[in-house]
Amino acid sequence: LSMTKDDVVAADVNYVETEQNPRLSWQNCDITKEKDVEKLREYLKEKNDIKVIYLPVYFNVNKNPEVDKQAWNVNILSFARFLDIFDKVSTFYGISTDMLYKEDRDIPYTEHDEITPMNDYARHKAVEERMLEAKGYNIVRLPVMMGPSLSLVKKHFYDDIVSNLRAGKSMEFFTDSWRSMIDFDTVSQILVKLMETPSAHQYPIVNIAGDEALSKYEFALRLADKYGLDKNLVIPISMDNDTKIWTEKRPKKILLDNSLVKQILNLKELKIKI
Repeated sequence: LSMTKDDVVAADVNYVETEQNPRLSWQNCDITKEKDVEKLREYLKEKNDIKVIYLPVYFNVNKNPEVDKQAWNVNILSFARFLDIFDKVSTFYGISTDMLYKEDRDIPYTEHDEITPMNDYARHKAVEERMLEAKGYNIVRLPVMMGPSLSLVKKHFYDDIVSNLRAGKSMEFFTDSWRSMIDFDTVSQILVKLMETPSAHQYPIVNIAGDEALSKYEFALRLADKYGLDKNLVIPISMDNDTKIWTEKRPKKILLDNSLVKQILNLKELKIKI
């Protein structure tokens, strides 16, 4: 709210009103239910200059027919219907992923590199990107994100690490899987800045990512250091020996080039905030 003069509508299927502000309204919306989406459109129909940041996603696509059907409904069918119903917006940003690339590479991937989706979830995102491009909308590709949850009902991996280490419980982390890790707060701020910068809208795809190639092991050590927790509880493991975390082969190093977003917004650096 502090970064825009616009009123903000926050729509979610299970929202909790974490902030009260006369410029902020909370709306219940399950994007898989057409009546909910129509109700949201009705609420906004008298508004001008509508800008959308679309976040809904079903991540756990896992070859289970029932789960995959639900994922397809959320990621593809409901998204297509949302784009159809909300056909008169001034700006629309959809969220995509660094999992569009499956080849290990030391050089960060730019927005123009050919995509090679690594799994079904990434293939869903590739379809979403094509739909956004067809509508002339914008895409933001994101890496692994870390940060404390603002939700009262759902915690993040960040919170799990802190709570486990505080309880004296050890956790295993890959030392040889690197991503352009960034925090949720930085991403949200940059997204709003892109929305509020008309010249940014000429770029169909923009990467928002950190400058560092960071492993979850290194991240966990920094987190332990921040909170004064026992680093000996942070256990290093290798992807080469993993048989239980990932059932499918994954690349070790997938980095996103962030030079474009830094150029657009005149940023000198993008570092993850621990």
